[in-house]
Amino acid sequence: MGKIKKMRKHSKRLVRDKGVNGLLSRMLSCKDTRNVLRLILFAKERLLWRGVVATPPASLLEVVVSEFLRETPIACEIPFFATFSLCAQYLCERGARILMGDGQVICPDLYTVMLAGSGEMKSFAVGKVLRAFEMGGWKPNVINDAGSTAGLLAELKENEGKPVFWWCEEFGEFWAQTKTETHQATPRVVLMCYDHATLSKRLKASTLVIKDSCLSILGTTVCANFHSKLSRDDWSSGLCQRIAFVYCPKDSERDVFSRRYAILDGINLQRIADEFRKTCTTTVHKDYVFSPDARRKLCDAWEIMGREGITADFVRRIEFRAFKYALVYHFLLGKENNVIDEQDVNWAVRLAMLHLSDLRHILDNVEHAELNDLLRRAENLRLKFGDKLQPRHLLMYLHRQLHGMQSAEALFSLLEDKENASRAKCIDIKNYE
Repeated sequence: MGKIKKMRKHSKRLVRDKGVNGLLSRMLSCKDTRNVLRLILFAKERLLWRGVVATPPASLLEVVVSEFLRETPIACEIPFFATFSLCAQYLCERGARILMGDGQVICPDLYTVMLAGSGEMKSFAVGKVLRAFEMGGWKPNVINDAGSTAGLLAELKENEGKPVFWWCEEFGEFWAQTKTETHQATPRVVLMCYDHATLSKRLKASTLVIKDSCLSILGTTVCANFHSKLSRDDWSSGLCQRIAFVYCPKDSERDVFSRRYAILDGINLQRIADEFRKTCTTTVHKDYVFSPDARRKLCDAWEIMGREGITADFVRRIEFRAFKYALVYHFLLGKENNVIDEQDVNWAVRLAMLHLSDLRHILDNVEHAELNDLLRRAENLRLKFGDKLQPRHLLMYLHRQLHGMQSAEALFSLLEDKENASRAKCIDIKNYE
């Protein structure tokens, strides 16, 4: 018998095989493959960020998110939507618009409000993106926070005929101010700007007229007390239904101490600036149109999006928002023509689906907060009536919120459950002592 050759171990062969090393080197040097490898590595270290489904590979969005994901504990939704909103503003300032088949004209102006926890570096993140874009050679036409409706109209008049960008850092506080006399007409002004309507206000000696208004809003606010700022009537208003509310959850897997590094300019702003400058080399046309395939894709997407318990008014406006998103994605993907295609629409629909999910989460929190408020009022009535309290008393004092005896009985049952649980807890503590 011939001498049996000893088999080499696979581990040694892989290490010594220059061909495999060469293959890995080529994969790492290829931009598209490198992005896929990065996602795989991230997926092993932590749960994949949900916004990946709406982030095109090798795009400006991916560069921005990857910088914040690596260097900060900031929720990635904040830099993502800051970048997206600023790109939409860039297109507005370049005169880009979508021509629909019925002659309607759609500009990519966006109203977006991001909800995150207190101290989650919301303003820090938006400020960094703004700084990076300025380093890339462009600064948006920003208006100042208006202290009143008259102040907002003055800002819009000064920028008449020019798209303006409003970064509203405390949107919740701003909304609370709209209940006061000085800001009472502001929601109507903002609503009319969304529809690009002519604004007019009668002054003592003249009439103020503002034509061709184009306003984009990027707001940030604390989600913990946001439900106290907006009432149920506010949520059913036309203005709220035109705003995309983004839930920005904290990522508990990321190191909170990395914020120290980020504050010391650990984020590579130059990398973001270079990618933005590269993106801006894409030709921006005045008029864009949807291809027939893109139109069919939009119709198909609307069929499957569903409502998820959300009123039709919200869903319809989120669906229409996909028009503007498709134009922004067309720009971000570096397409030189003026025809928005099926791929652009696919990305836009993915982002719109995230809005539906966030809206369901936010509305659930609003309803939960309202229920806690009703329960607190029922407890106050218990102190007033004692053991004589009945569901009819709840309906008598809370008829505007309960709208019927069935709701009053349900609230009364919930009150009793809470009281019984409290008594049981007291008994357990006494037994322990």
